Amino acid sequence: MTPERWQQIKKLFHEAVELEPNRRAAFLDSACMGQQELRSAVEALIRSHERAGSFIESPAFAQAAELFGDERPALAVGDSLGIYRIVRQLGKGGMGEVYLADDTRLKRQVALKILPISLSSNEDRLQRFEQEARAASSLNHPNIITIYEIGAEDGARFIATEFIEGVTLRRLMRDHQPNLIEALDISVQIASALAAAHERGIIHRDIKPENIMIRRDGFVKVLDFGLAKLTERKTERQNTGSEMPTKVMTGTEPGMLMGTTAYMSPEQARGLKVDARTDIWSLGVVLYEMIAEHVPFEGETNSDIIASILKTAPPPLSSDLLVIPTELVQIIFKALGKEREARYQTASELLSDLRSLKQELEFEIKLKGKEAVRSFSYEPQSFETHSQRKAISTSEVAERFLEAPTLISGSVSDSSASSRKSFREEPRSSMGGRFSAFKNIISTRVVLALIAVLILGSTALFFYRRQTNLKWAMAQIPRIEELAQAQNFFAAYDLAIQAQKYLLDDPTITRLMPEISLSISITSEPAGARVFLKRFAPDQAGNFPERQFVGTTPIKNLRVGRGDYVLYVEMEGYARAEQVISGVLWNDGVSMFVPPPTGIQIRLAEAARVPDRMTFVPDGDYRIVAWRRPTDERVHLDDFLIDRYEVTNQEYKEFVNAGGYLKKQFWKYPFIKQGKTILWEEAMREFIDRTGLPGPRSWSNQNFPEGQAQHPVTDITWYEAAAYAEFRGKKLPTIFQWEKAARNGQWSFAGITMPWGVQQGATAGRANFSGGGTVPVDSYEFGMSPYGCFNMAGNAAEWLLNETSGSFFTGGGSWGDLPYVFGYYGTYPGLYSSNKLGFRCVLNLPGAGGDQGAMKLRLEDEAPSYTPASESSVNSLLHYYEYERTPLDAQVTEVLETDVWRRERISYNGADGERAIAYLYLPKNFQAPYQVIHYMPAGDVFNRARSLPDSTEAVLSPFIKSGRAVFAVVFRGFIERDRPPDYREHSPATVEFVEDTARNIIDARRGLDYLETRGDIDAGKISYFTFSSFDYKVILPAVEPRYRAVMLSGCGIDSVITRWNPAANLINFVQRISAHKLVLHGRYDEAVPLKNSAEPLFRLLREPKKLSIYEGGHVPPQEVFVPVVNAWLDETMGAVRRE
Repeated sequence: MTPERWQQIKKLFHEAVELEPNRRAAFLDSACMGQQELRSAVEALIRSHERAGSFIESPAFAQAAELFGDERPALAVGDSLGIYRIVRQLGKGGMGEVYLADDTRLKRQVALKILPISLSSNEDRLQRFEQEARAASSLNHPNIITIYEIGAEDGARFIATEFIEGVTLRRLMRDHQPNLIEALDISVQIASALAAAHERGIIHRDIKPENIMIRRDGFVKVLDFGLAKLTERKTERQNTGSEMPTKVMTGTEPGMLMGTTAYMSPEQARGLKVDARTDIWSLGVVLYEMIAEHVPFEGETNSDIIASILKTAPPPLSSDLLVIPTELVQIIFKALGKEREARYQTASELLSDLRSLKQELEFEIKLKGKEAVRSFSYEPQSFETHSQRKAISTSEVAERFLEAPTLISGSVSDSSASSRKSFREEPRSSMGGRFSAFKNIISTRVVLALIAVLILGSTALFFYRRQTNLKWAMAQIPRIEELAQAQNFFAAYDLAIQAQKYLLDDPTITRLMPEISLSISITSEPAGARVFLKRFAPDQAGNFPERQFVGTTPIKNLRVGRGDYVLYVEMEGYARAEQVISGVLWNDGVSMFVPPPTGIQIRLAEAARVPDRMTFVPDGDYRIVAWRRPTDERVHLDDFLIDRYEVTNQEYKEFVNAGGYLKKQFWKYPFIKQGKTILWEEAMREFIDRTGLPGPRSWSNQNFPEGQAQHPVTDITWYEAAAYAEFRGKKLPTIFQWEKAARNGQWSFAGITMPWGVQQGATAGRANFSGGGTVPVDSYEFGMSPYGCFNMAGNAAEWLLNETSGSFFTGGGSWGDLPYVFGYYGTYPGLYSSNKLGFRCVLNLPGAGGDQGAMKLRLEDEAPSYTPASESSVNSLLHYYEYERTPLDAQVTEVLETDVWRRERISYNGADGERAIAYLYLPKNFQAPYQVIHYMPAGDVFNRARSLPDSTEAVLSPFIKSGRAVFAVVFRGFIERDRPPDYREHSPATVEFVEDTARNIIDARRGLDYLETRGDIDAGKISYFTFSSFDYKVILPAVEPRYRAVMLSGCGIDSVITRWNPAANLINFVQRISAHKLVLHGRYDEAVPLKNSAEPLFRLLREPKKLSIYEGGHVPPQEVFVPVVNAWLDETMGAVRRE
């Protein structure tokens, strides 16, 4: 067929469809002048045009394929295609013929789509068709048509789908305008289908009434998911990706092609890349049309329609039959935002609003009765035609609303004036007719009165509902503030969003919104990736909510409830990127700070480049930002991959089973023992399990402990970790690679920076610190790093590649450490092993140059010497820490009883008359009066990463169980006690800093005053224990003489304090500690090095003193710590008194 012939067919088609059906035959007789082929082609288009409402609902021009001679013979009733027996033809269009068929195997009816030759013979189009059909068939959702089979039989390609008995939404709207509940119900079901499809990365692109089927029971089915773009009926695709540009065919001729154009989003109309938000726009058009009975963007030609879509605002919503709620108007116009960012960002969000409004309306209907909304049956035979509906009189409108059993027809005209004459003036014979006319007048007046009542009632209903909603929303404001004050930001935000629907400019919500929400912008390279978020909001059982699709990149200023999320970025052909978004407010103990908006840039890696269980880290220069960094050098890192998880016992067993300990080729590095090189054979004798076989020290018979296959392998040396990496064709990470993967240079003054961001509060649910052992390596999804690595903080500390003075670096901290140890690097001899130390590997990608920061690093190993101020000078500084013994006004404000102790929360007058807080733990099953350990916690409590009771119970519970009481004071800035509003941080060199220090020391000393008032406390046997300190926590026992014993664990001197004010410099005070002193320290302490920090402190202390060194890091294992301290307390304080 020539283009000229096709243009002639189209011209005659347009002229014919404008005529009444009974005039078309004569027109075609004249226009076709006996050309039967021409007439048949035009009649075929007319038949296709009039078949709107059939199963496939394809526009006339889309069905033009039947005219090009590529038809296959039609199947007849009773013919078989494989297991399908033809019942009848349902339709024919551009996608081929559609038949109702019996599935002879499963005994069900199906819709069988037979593809045209033009599609099935084109390999490229066929491949695209099968790809999209398979994707669509994976959508298991009740509102999406089910695809049973994609097959071929006797040279015919076909799709077997469920058969839907019903009508299209187009047919429904033509024959019957849906009421509000019906329109919302249909829209809810469509949005639910879209939400499910979008989460699977499938975009419909052609949502319109023709692709929506309504069953007789009102159930909605969305057709042609993933198929519309393949027909190329209205658009030409430039590629097969899910984010392809759309080229719109914008011919000027009027006709059915305009039907789809009217539902195109602005980005489709411009030929730009589309994402899930294009379907949201199209659904907005459909919902608008159901309410208003016309589409929001109209024109005589496709070009006119597109211009309207791009440039004009939709007309205000109005309807002759419906009172339209403001909330519905807001939903529709938000869906029709010209810019994608202005629309709903996900179908799930739109679905939520539609459901909420539908539920509100249904509730009001129950309250007001059925007159509020017309009832409706989906039975096709009950529909009036479009022309009938347009002809309905005003009285019939009233009748519909009131559901009267019969229609009242008629209207008031001038001729009715004669009915005002008296009956006596009429002949008797005309009385019957006159009486009938009188009845008509009365009926008409009744109808008008009913209409007035109806209008008033509908208006009253609208304002009643509006006032009810406003009243409800206003009542939520105090609750929103209460939730925000309690930092339950998710609940506050969700409630605020609901209330905002009715209180658009409420000042309280506007004020609270920056606090209870955060703004996220996400870009990816390449763009067009799907983005999901999962809230860090576990339920009581510890289960987290399902992730939610939020849009495709780029995403700009997405507002969500404040809190933490796992972010997933996915794109076909690329490895998934994951990380945690931290939205916590920063709290310095004085006030809350709202962090700046979150901006995330992600570079995706091709999936083929990323092996399973590894993640991609992009190139760039990197400088270490940890607290005690071994170098300030900046190195260039090339692209690399790093294990997502720590190496597991199961993975390491593969190395053992493969003879890893027997093959020298995996052992690339010289073995150093006590500064000397040893032979490979000698080293292998070190690497044995409990049965003497090669393997980790905690294994037995070359098997890991039962149930720990997915736990990190531990109890291995650096050499074993390096050999395993060689076995896998990988390396141990350099300190630069490890830290970039773990924190990507993140640092903040607002608190301890962890892989997931600034840590505020406990690490529960994020990392395995202060635990009882390792956990599976895929635990703590919400603790993952910026590049999706699990457990880079806690669980097992990790061996790194870099060497220093015969030792090797470790990072991350372990299950036995406190969270802040993540910010320090340890160093251990290569032959050291521990149940707290494991590893992960990296894979440097081809083309990487340089050593990736693998250089040997030199640490400061010279022990400094410090000289305190003279005794007279120190005596002149003591006045800062003196206080008057004014009344304490102590009160026990809370009591908690457990099986082993009683915990009391006490308040009393502290420094400057401010109320101080303390906790006192009294042991059970022991005799009072009790010895007391005064506990001064580590930095995690001072940094608000942990509560004081949590720290006290985790560290000192063995001593309470041993019969000693424990006392701990809450200082300003702790979680339990904010600083005053006028508090300001001061430089350690200032007098103001000394005064702040003195307030805490005085609070502690007045706490001892309180202990002296209690009969169940032996005030003569108070000991002092502090952990991880180089500040006033060591000054306190120097100015307080009531301590009989002082224990310093993980404490030392940092050279920085030499620049502090002399009154706050512990160097000047430690010689004043007169009590018995125990210094407990790890040989490999990461945070407070033994040689150049702890030993200088110990040298300054006067006798009596004792140094106890254990083989470990900063935090002493309880099996070492508890026996040593208990024995020392028994020696210096005396044994506890048992009942």
